[in-house]
Amino acid sequence: MQQNDGYAGAARAELLRSPLSTPNWGQQRGSAFTVRAVTSINATSSTVLGALLDTSKYPAWNRFVPRVDVSNTDAHGSQQKTQLAEGLTFTEHVDMFGNGKPSGLVKVKLLMTTLEKSESNSVEKTDYKVVWLGKAYPDWALRSERVHTIISNSDGTTTYNVFETFSGPLALLVRLFLGPTLVKRFKQWNEELGNHAEQGS
Repeated sequence: MQQNDGYAGAARAELLRSPLSTPNWGQQRGSAFTVRAVTSINATSSTVLGALLDTSKYPAWNRFVPRVDVSNTDAHGSQQKTQLAEGLTFTEHVDMFGNGKPSGLVKVKLLMTTLEKSESNSVEKTDYKVVWLGKAYPDWALRSERVHTIISNSDGTTTYNVFETFSGPLALLVRLFLGPTLVKRFKQWNEELGNHAEQGS
């Protein structure tokens, strides 16, 4: 697998005790929290989007989620196998603790609810927002929603920001036992995605 040694766009990652609002669940209270990471990538926004959605190449660059199983039909009835699209349910095989062993992968089920595109002719840029809704647990127990924003900059770089907000009764346990690990893994995800996109994905 590719390593990100020497990658210039080092990501910043943090855990927020005041959670960020998400499109589906809105503003969450109680034990809710957010994990966020952001990085600058020397690639176009469309290249970064393509790298994010093409799960067939995850094994080559993504040590956090080295495998994804995608359902076969998207919201429009199109057959899909590796390309994420609106309406698709997919399963991430997550290496939460970075041991690199297939036996240590944890399955996390998600639904891609949103792919938004916005264009500005004045600066010739395209921005994207992608939203994944957690489906691993019943909503009453744990709610999670991951929001990716991909923003074109005037200097030709792209700012990639991803955050996931967790809420519900199990959110406190997730924060206590996995909070610091999630911060490390989100940072790793951003840096490896950036490295992959800069190589032309």
